[in-house]
Amino acid sequence: MPHKLEPLFHPQAVVFIGGSNLNPALKYHRDLGFAGDTWIVNPKYSDLEGYPCFPSVESLPYAPDLAFVAIRREAAIDVIAELRRKGCRAVVCNAAGFAETGSEGSDLQAKLLAASGDMALLGPNSVGLVNFINPMAAMMDHFGVHTVDKGVAIVSQGGGLLCDAVFSDRGLAITHMVGAGNQAVTGLESCVDYLLDCDRVTAVGLSFEAIHNVPGLRKAAAKALRLGKPIVAIKFGKTEAGAQAAASHTASMTGAGAAWEALFDRLGIISTNSESEFFETLKLIDAGAIPKGRRALVTAVSGVMGVMLADHLSAAGFELPQPTGERVIKLREVLPVMATPGNPQDVTMGAWNDLARQTAIYSALLEEGYDVALMVQNYPREGMWDITEYEAQVEALGAACDGRDVARLQLAPMVDCFPAHARQHTQSLGLAAMQGLEECMKALSHGVWWRERRDALISDGLDRLADVTPIAPANRVHLDEATAKSLLASAGVAVPTSIVTSPEKAHEAAENIGFPVVVKALDARLLHKTEVGAVRLGLTSLEAVSDAIKQMRDDMHRLAPDIPLRSVLVESMTRDVVAEVMVSISVDPSVGPVMMLAGGGIEAELWNDSTLIAAPFTRPEIERALERLKVTARIKGWRGRPAGDRVALLDSLEALAQFALANEVEEIEINPILVGRSGAVAVDAVLKISEQQRSVA
Repeated sequence: MPHKLEPLFHPQAVVFIGGSNLNPALKYHRDLGFAGDTWIVNPKYSDLEGYPCFPSVESLPYAPDLAFVAIRREAAIDVIAELRRKGCRAVVCNAAGFAETGSEGSDLQAKLLAASGDMALLGPNSVGLVNFINPMAAMMDHFGVHTVDKGVAIVSQGGGLLCDAVFSDRGLAITHMVGAGNQAVTGLESCVDYLLDCDRVTAVGLSFEAIHNVPGLRKAAAKALRLGKPIVAIKFGKTEAGAQAAASHTASMTGAGAAWEALFDRLGIISTNSESEFFETLKLIDAGAIPKGRRALVTAVSGVMGVMLADHLSAAGFELPQPTGERVIKLREVLPVMATPGNPQDVTMGAWNDLARQTAIYSALLEEGYDVALMVQNYPREGMWDITEYEAQVEALGAACDGRDVARLQLAPMVDCFPAHARQHTQSLGLAAMQGLEECMKALSHGVWWRERRDALISDGLDRLADVTPIAPANRVHLDEATAKSLLASAGVAVPTSIVTSPEKAHEAAENIGFPVVVKALDARLLHKTEVGAVRLGLTSLEAVSDAIKQMRDDMHRLAPDIPLRSVLVESMTRDVVAEVMVSISVDPSVGPVMMLAGGGIEAELWNDSTLIAAPFTRPEIERALERLKVTARIKGWRGRPAGDRVALLDSLEALAQFALANEVEEIEINPILVGRSGAVAVDAVLKISEQQRSVA
């Protein structure tokens, strides 16, 4: 079956609906050279920009595949309904004034949704799209007249980044450009899914403020990993994601935008933070220059430039192995007398513009088995200097790399020191033409991360990425700690021995459990007990328990006057604690279930030792996240101290994660899990579940 978006990207007939405001779009459509039929619906004109006009949709010769609608919003709704009845299969709704304007616009967008039926629809408020492989433009801008054999597709919520993609002088080959607008019908993720199937698309760039269909993004990401085509994302407005603070610490500890970063990481999507980083990363991928490892060779005709690049590569996690053995002997035979074998390799001006000599030098170096080879040099401004002699260096590296499994790049550390004709020469030799030192380092790091991440995700099973059921809104309530722990214990999370009793009988419960004990006030409204004096630790006698109850009653009367002390939880005190770990699972309003791990205890927020995982929460992912925490060093046995039971901790975290997803829990927080030399025990719990689940408990 043809993909639903096929008529949007590859139409055979296109109709434009509007007036003289269409002239820029019509001109670009004509200049790009669309080969199919093109019509205009406008009763006032006989033609516009050389295309015939028809008085109505009904009067068109036959149903178009694609319509570009640029009229006022109310009229656009009626016309789109007419297009659907005519048999049109796709629409770009350029008309604005819908949900982006508020409640009135949202009502109109709902009517637009109904009018479109089962058609694919970009927008409303969409700038349009361009296809540079099979030339076609339905776009209210002019993004250049050219075609490409292969390249990257860019899918953006707005048109600004699309403009920057073609305005910037970077030599990035682009196959498609999409401005999705409000995503009322067809979302960005659907466009990504379609474009990944194009054999001539090497990667997809994704720029957005919001994606409404995260399950669709998950499926597209799994496809991208399966096909080996990276998705490179730049998310704007990160501070708005997750803005609804939960009762747990999660939002304050991880930052409001961290959930999106966690989702990108979970799905193997490369996340970038600036346009230049975004474009250079796409360029590296399109050039086929993702290194297979972290062994880097640096070549230069300037010692300072080579050292500068070596510093940045080392900081980015790359190794720079030195040439050894026979390679050193060969290098001494071909290097200028003032040059020394090494990495970075400064060939000095003695080999400047000497193609044969430099080819021999680089060939000898590459026998060492590097993963990536970088030539570093800036070029003079176009017209300032004849760059022919600069070309010998890159030609030599290209020749030396031929037939070797090595990523190859030429880097101009200054963004504006790589003119178009020099880039084209570099690219013709099979090297990525990279601009900007910092941007190149980030692009290389992204590439290696993606290759390693893809291998891990494929090994873990890509089907899992898409198999995450969204948690539907429901009436949910907080459970008291005892009930929460009972549920968690039944799911396999280790909890302390405990008794629920009245304050007056707390000493009896303590005697039954055995000292030392912990006493806590029990009420579902007590989410952070320490802050209101509702917990006492390390009680070693009956007298200590009685005194603790008295003090707790006084503190709560002062600090939480609305919560009377009616019931307490008496627990055994966990001993031989090596480390404290905090864990929470909540539902982010944008990306869905997320799991936070952190160094635990009352100072969890102070130390800011935290990380997030987006669902699904598999054991390998939990283990990987745990390794990112500073507290892990303590669990492993910091400076000769006893190690904690890491396996028991992972068992509890995995059981907790499975329980949360299976029961569609809105929020769980355990702060902390006490990791001992043997065992790991959840000693505090906040749990928010549905009324139905509470009745079962």
